[in-house]
Amino acid sequence: MDCLIELQEKDRHRLVEFIFQRQKEDGAFAACPTLPSTVADTFYALSMLKMLDNCNGNRSLFSRINGEKIQAFVRAHVPIRHSLPLRVRFFLYEIFRMVTEAPLADEEAFYADPCDDLDTGKILSYENYYYIGQLAGDFQKSFQVADFHLADCTSRDVCFYLLSFAEDAKKRAAEIGDWLKRCQNHDGGFGFFPGTTSYIEYSDYCLSALSTLGQPPLHVRQASQYILACRTGSGGFSRSTKAAPFLDASCHALHGLLCLQRLVTGRSRP
Repeated sequence: MDCLIELQEKDRHRLVEFIFQRQKEDGAFAACPTLPSTVADTFYALSMLKMLDNCNGNRSLFSRINGEKIQAFVRAHVPIRHSLPLRVRFFLYEIFRMVTEAPLADEEAFYADPCDDLDTGKILSYENYYYIGQLAGDFQKSFQVADFHLADCTSRDVCFYLLSFAEDAKKRAAEIGDWLKRCQNHDGGFGFFPGTTSYIEYSDYCLSALSTLGQPPLHVRQASQYILACRTGSGGFSRSTKAAPFLDASCHALHGLLCLQRLVTGRSRP
């Protein structure tokens, strides 16, 4: 099953239109056409364009963005960076990396975020621990996270735990995989832990985690159908089957479909 083939060409085109309708004069993207651009929406928009280009084997969509404007948008946040949540700081770094052509160019180094303002005595969530690792490399080892107990986790926690502690997770792959599979509901979507309501972002977190483990969900077809059922007439996706479409939900939907595709075709995670 090719999950992206199920997202027909006309639907991909409408999704692209949905994304670019939210591009603002500063080159960044907004939650809806009438609002100003935000860091998070820009990250989700660029991530989707990159995923779609990768599927097509070209840069036809990414070539439509203005990299210089987006770099300026990122730089404008540098003076307030330390006041921002780690998630947003990670988004800023990723945005800059995506629009900088050369991986180790001087311009990219300009936006290095060493995270040296953070309190190393604070116990971090698995998500924030992952972000520090991406931003500051070995400095991550100066921080601690709580011991991993599935009973205390959401599927989001599990997803970020797997990203940071892949080797440790291998020892518990069967247990973690079973827990993730039990997060799937009769509608095909996944909740934030077993027995909870399905949402698009938690479907993505579960499918991402299962993709890392190389374990498909119990009901692959239903998982795909749930994601596609969250598609709206605007071309974007909503976080549930009865909600408004946004860039973050659309990004989770697209990434979830790609994770399913990797699982059913046997391709490892890039």
